[in-house]
Amino acid sequence: MKNAAQPPPGVDHNDHTDLMFLAGAEAAPADVLEVRTVVRDGWYNMPTDLAWWKGYYWLSYRRSTGHSCVHGNSSVVLLRSNDLRRWRPVQVFEPPGGIIDGRGTAAGHFTQDENRLYIFCPVQFPAASGVKARIYMSWTEDGQTWSNPAPLQLDDYYPYTWRVRLHQGRFYAAICYLERDASPFDLIVSNDGVNWTRHARIAPGHPLHFTEETDLYWCADGELWCIVRAHGPALMYWSRPPYEQWKGGINLQVRCDAPAICASGERVYLAGRVDVEGNPHGTTGVYQLERGRVQRVLSMPVGGDSSYPGLISLEPGHLAMSYYSDVAYWSGMVKPRHFDQYYRKRSECDIYLSEFKVGG
Repeated sequence: MKNAAQPPPGVDHNDHTDLMFLAGAEAAPADVLEVRTVVRDGWYNMPTDLAWWKGYYWLSYRRSTGHSCVHGNSSVVLLRSNDLRRWRPVQVFEPPGGIIDGRGTAAGHFTQDENRLYIFCPVQFPAASGVKARIYMSWTEDGQTWSNPAPLQLDDYYPYTWRVRLHQGRFYAAICYLERDASPFDLIVSNDGVNWTRHARIAPGHPLHFTEETDLYWCADGELWCIVRAHGPALMYWSRPPYEQWKGGINLQVRCDAPAICASGERVYLAGRVDVEGNPHGTTGVYQLERGRVQRVLSMPVGGDSSYPGLISLEPGHLAMSYYSDVAYWSGMVKPRHFDQYYRKRSECDIYLSEFKVGG
């Protein structure tokens, strides 16, 4: 990407003594205030993320010619806005060596502290190349000048992270090992975002098998929650400091591809791709999240390909969500721009921004 072993401490998965469903009223449906199209340019625009940093909103998405980033001409685009309505492009990340030989950037995910905004971008290579996918990290202190992207290292391994989170000055990520059929699931940590160490084993494996799509959330009392997309329903784990012993493995009984967790007021919300009855494609949705339990509060219109959201809270009870969807083309409202030889599905994909109220 350019700018333009010994298992760690384990977990007792038979101990569910602290699984307590929180009492209270059922989650009320979200009130959608507005849905806006951010990008509609004829490209296959896909996974998104959203952040608030130094007085601006930041949105990332992948621009490509097809659903897979190795279809060619794939890069991660960063936009900036001060009002969630008018967006200015500020940066484009391409694979190391450029967008040649079928390589491409797959997504861009943010994390930030007071001084720096970080972005982590997976770079995919064609299978014939024999090169494994790698994650590259870059950061900025002013929003204009970005550091040279550096590949993540975990001993002699290149870890494939999804969402990296900062907590009390350290970087955290939950990873599986994509080249294994029954991967273990580990928590890894870093002081600089580039050089990583294994911190704990979240789970030795699961019959549903893990994917790389995860998110982490710290509760006010320090407990750490982890949601992971499995080959089936989403799974939830949790741990107390120092996050070496993990519990849970609870099957949430719902789909949640590409999970994104965000607190708003006293409640916690989980966004991702959700199931839709009678439609195999699913759509973008939001759940209210408690330990071991979710309740659907929002579902966006169904297309042929959609979701992979970013989620932030503007104020208690008010959230903003970025996501992609081909619903405008799928429904026939907008005519596709592509030539017939450049499609995976018969549509492009646009980037959307939804604002909605929750609670009650």
